[in-house]
Amino acid sequence: MNNMLTLDEVKNYLEIEQQMIEKFIRDGVLHAYKIGGVYIRFRKEEVLNLKYDVLLKKKKAGPSISLGQRLWDFWRFNNFYIISVLIIAALAYWFLRTAVAS
Repeated sequence: MNNMLTLDEVKNYLEIEQQMIEKFIRDGVLHAYKIGGVYIRFRKEEVLNLKYDVLLKKKKAGPSISLGQRLWDFWRFNNFYIISVLIIAALAYWFLRTAVAS
């Protein structure tokens, strides 16, 4: 029985809520075993595989961010540089135009 984990052990190990574990069971990602008809146990190997195959991939992927939010973040962090380039370009255009006209 050393290679079997309880529901609480799986929750603590995977750092997820019970509802997510139940979803994994419904989807067939994680198999649950009843011992004595009452206690649910999980094979430690399956929990390890779930942690490394599913949960770590989700953490690497990160949350999806909309295009509008990405553009807003880009503007917010780079607006000084964008405005500076536009001012320099306008001054350069004005300077070249007045130099050619004279």
